[in-house]
Amino acid sequence: MQCVQLGPAVGAVFASTGKEQEAAVQQVHDNLALLEAELREGAFKGRRFFGGDQVGLLDVVLGCGSYWLAVFEEVTGVRLVDADAFPLFHAWLRDFEAQEEVKETIPSVDRLLEYARGLRQMLLALGPPRRRSSWQLPRHRRRRRSGAGSSPSGPAGRGRGYIIQSLGPRAVRALRRRRSSV
Repeated sequence: MQCVQLGPAVGAVFASTGKEQEAAVQQVHDNLALLEAELREGAFKGRRFFGGDQVGLLDVVLGCGSYWLAVFEEVTGVRLVDADAFPLFHAWLRDFEAQEEVKETIPSVDRLLEYARGLRQMLLALGPPRRRSSWQLPRHRRRRRSGAGSSPSGPAGRGRGYIIQSLGPRAVRALRRRRSSV
């Protein structure tokens, strides 16, 4: 099985517009095609969930992230999960979302939409990430710039989509400060 990198691709769709967004949508579809192939012909063929008949760890990891797909689709106006193109993944996602434990755990779509709309506006207002010299970074963020994984676009070249995955309250405050100083 090839490596699926759905999170960074979805993050790139969310944080971009135009041609960048179109390329990111294609990456999402390529990753979903890998998952669809595994559900159809691979190790997970014929299973209700990735773990078998019950929700397993892989289902939780993939499902909790995939729950955001519908929210991102509405906020960006881009179709990411097409039931015709990815019928097995679509059926798995709907089955996962229908589980009582999932319904009790994941916040309502309305709350997620409100948060996602605000976050997208903030990310788009920031524009593309700018390169800073190491002396401009806070001391705890400075590191040597040699070797693999040192890229101006973020850790291991992940780009702006990386922000979506690692965004927490501290990062949101930092983004707001950066936005007000521009």
